[in-house]
Amino acid sequence: MAELNQLASSIDPKSNFCKANSTFYNKCKPILLPSNKSLDVTTFISSRSHRGKIAFIDASTGRQLSFSNVWRAVDAVTTYLSTDTNIHKNDVVLLLSPNSIYFSIVCLSVMSLEAIITTTNPLKTFQKIVKQISYSKLELTFNIPSSSLNLHI
Repeated sequence: MAELNQLASSIDPKSNFCKANSTFYNKCKPILLPSNKSLDVTTFISSRSHRGKIAFIDASTGRQLSFSNVWRAVDAVTTYLSTDTNIHKNDVVLLLSPNSIYFSIVCLSVMSLEAIITTTNPLKTFQKIVKQISYSKLELTFNIPSSSLNLHI
């Protein structure tokens, strides 16, 4: 926080961009996190009473997901993963997708089963994606439709 105060004079008030360190700063007030250092972020988020507050907003479409909708979706995907696809602890699941408000649902679902999530950006070259897949020993892949990937096989 002291570092931010020192840089305050070089932060553009409109964009919150600091030329001194080439960083964009959040315009929102910082949220104090619990002092319990062993508390993981998933437990922290899921244990709070959010009363319908919005968790994610898709900037391009305006679609919103509340915390309760996120956790219902996480429960549904977790159930699917464990019963329909038989994903277990230490299995590797690939998420091949651009950033999305749904990205965290898949990640939280996989992690709740103590499986391993590996992610990749569909803008990577086909060769780099194949290389990551070959090293990962995947059990399952979540991806967007191939027509959206613009991959040339």
